[in-house]
This record gives sequence, C-alpha cells and structure tokens, in this order.
Amino acid sequence: MGSSDAKSRLPQRLLKRAAESLRLPLRDAAECWHAGRLSVRAADGAEPRVLALEALVFEDDHLLLDGRPIDTTCTPVYALLNKPKHVTCTARDPNGKSDLSPYLRALPAGCFPVGRLDRDTTGLLLFTNDGDLASAVLRPDHATDKRYWLWLDECLSDDDPRLATLVDGVLHNGELLSARSAHILARNAHCTELELTLTQGRKRQIRHMCFALGLHLVHLHRRGIGPLHDGGLALGDWRLLGEPEVEPLWAAVGGRAGLRARKVRALFRYAAETRSAGAPHVRLEQWLAREPCGTTVASDG
Repeated sequence: MGSSDAKSRLPQRLLKRAAESLRLPLRDAAECWHAGRLSVRAADGAEPRVLALEALVFEDDHLLLDGRPIDTTCTPVYALLNKPKHVTCTARDPNGKSDLSPYLRALPAGCFPVGRLDRDTTGLLLFTNDGDLASAVLRPDHATDKRYWLWLDECLSDDDPRLATLVDGVLHNGELLSARSAHILARNAHCTELELTLTQGRKRQIRHMCFALGLHLVHLHRRGIGPLHDGGLALGDWRLLGEPEVEPLWAAVGGRAGLRARKVRALFRYAAETRSAGAPHVRLEQWLAREPCGTTVASDG
C-alpha cells in the first residue's frame, strides 16, 4: 500500500506512534524513549536512529524497542462503561479511592477513557485505543451531543424561566455555559426529572449551571454520547462496541475523511513552517506531493 492510498497511515509524531504500537499511555511511551529503548529504522534500511519524540515517522519506518521491531499494527477497540457513583475517572486515584483501574485491567491493553465524569456522576464513559476517534469526540468544534438525566429536588413548571436560561447560557468564571436543549421528562410535587443535551464539555459544567440558577441537583447521569446510549447496560458494567455502533459515532463527529483532511492540512502547515525556517522537511514534502488531496488541501490551508 503506497502513501497515495487514501487509507495509508499519515506521518505521525514518534511519541504517538510508539504509544499506539506499544499499547501504552503517552507518559509510559515517553519513559521508554528517555531510557534509550526506542529507535527508528527508516525504510531505506539504514542503521536505527534515536529520533526526537516530536519527530515525524512514516508508514514504512520501523520502530524498535530494545533493538527489536515493534508490531505497529493496532486493532481499534471501542468499549462503553456505565460508570457507577464514587469512581474517580483516573487510572489511579491519588487518595486511594475507587478508580478506573479494575475496568482498565479488564479491557484490551492500550484502552483509555475518552473524557471524564466527576466522581459523583454516573453514566456512559467511552474507552478506546483509537486516539483519532477520542480527539474527534472531544473537539469542541465537533459539538458532539452528550445527553444527561438530572434529578432535581423541586418541582419545575413548564414556564420556569430557568429552563430557558440553561439553553441561553449561564456565566461562570467569565465563560458562558449552555445546553443545546433542556426539557422536563417527569415531575411530581417534590421532584423533577430533566434531560439536558450538551455539546460543550467543561469541567463540572452542569453542576455549575444548576448552582448558579439555584437548582437543587440530587443526581446526575450521562445517558448518551452521540448515537450511543445506556440502554441495557447496568451500572458498573461495560461492553465492547461493534462496527454498527462505531460507524454512526464516527459520522456524528465528522467522519474519518474529515479528520484525515484536517491532519493533512496541519502537515502542510508544518511543512511550510520548516521551509520558511530554511530547514525544509524533505521527506514530508515528498509525502505531501503524493497525497491524493494534496493540491486541494494545500490551497485551503
């Protein structure tokens, strides 16, 4: 498969390629490099070299760990956890509290959580070893829908102005926090069930919004991420996602083709920067010249 193939691997920073290939977090892959264990043999068969972590490596380069080739093929894995309450969204809680470590041990190696939920919030958490999808889900400009169920300890009327304010936005620390939609699911004389759909992903956003508006939030649960939902998945359980679920998620975040085009634009910008600095990246220039959408992307960038 040549570089001109639309499905060929784009040039990547050494750190990212190493982390993906070794199925390690970026920090652990960097530690391998600092220990002098990582090297790269170029496609021309020259002697292995130690490159900078930020150096670009290409599809036909060979990564070596302790002098031995690393299998750089990585089968994408996607999984969904219905996170229970009182679980910290880190691999290791610094205070020794319950965290994601039991789930990470059960999942295939190299998986990591996409974003986080605060300790008291329950609901869907996506795991993957696919850094591209993770970045696409988290990018603010992709406006990926995330749906939340709120239990409020009060009865809201349909014309309560705070419902509209949740959508119009609440100012918090100089930033406007808002929901795409807010509607009542159920209520009685003592409580209200509310559904909010967010496209923003600020830390403790819903809790800040409720506090600012005087809404007494008893419990918060994330029930959906894009087309994914929590139906049939009990709290504390996880399951792998199949292609019929993954492809709609990709579509919801702009698709693989859109992501590739953005990356190619970034590579064109990087090539232009090195050229302007008087140190052109010859190999990258050659790769870009063979990229099918190169002419269009270059003119856009």
